[in-house]
Amino acid sequence: MGRKKKDKRKSRGRSRRSTRPTAVDYAYRKAVREADRALAESQVEIGADNWQEVALDWFTADARDRGELSSYIGSHKSRLGIGWARDLLRLEVFLRAGDHEAIMAHHDRAMTRYPRCALVDTWVAEQIGRQGGDWWRARSLLLYVVEQLPGHARPRYELGFQHYLLGDFPGALAWFDQAVERLAENETDFGAQVHFNRGMVRYALDGDRKAAIADVQTALRLRPDYEQAQEALRGLQGKPRWRPW
Repeated sequence: MGRKKKDKRKSRGRSRRSTRPTAVDYAYRKAVREADRALAESQVEIGADNWQEVALDWFTADARDRGELSSYIGSHKSRLGIGWARDLLRLEVFLRAGDHEAIMAHHDRAMTRYPRCALVDTWVAEQIGRQGGDWWRARSLLLYVVEQLPGHARPRYELGFQHYLLGDFPGALAWFDQAVERLAENETDFGAQVHFNRGMVRYALDGDRKAAIADVQTALRLRPDYEQAQEALRGLQGKPRWRPW
């Protein structure tokens, strides 16, 4: 009997030690406090009567994304509420601050408690892949997003970028083509990036200089101060020192 009691006490001790907060826990809690402070300074008040409107107004100004988020809220209203809206706004604060560690931690610790949201996955996947280096997890998120958001360009561009990094230029071009087809009129800076990278992949894939020039020129029409595209255009038009990588 004595041994059993002793073992039980040891087990409890191990359990207590295993649940002690880590440095990562402390960092995340600090980030949440800072996000809440930023929201308070912006005089954001979330209540039972306005949580949907606050979430829509804060998280996105894009009309298409706003429509998607509104549809998501309508489909899952009974499982959302004030807590979800507060967590969504915290995520937006982290995104605006470019706090990559907080973005990924908040997604895993908070946003996964709610029904899956394709818009949230879109923004978080980029952080998980580009900043966290977990490309396979990012790819899984993005493949889900392209099914849920058939008209959005960004997840397709991110998938194309992944194929490019892997050296799969045909795969990259296929995703970039899909992204170009879905660009919205107000996505000028992002559209310039998509066209530029598609042009570079076209040239790297089979030396299609004419198609590459057309894409780079489109990128410059969308963003005239795009220095990388300016340099690429000079190279494609005959400057010998320029290379596409």
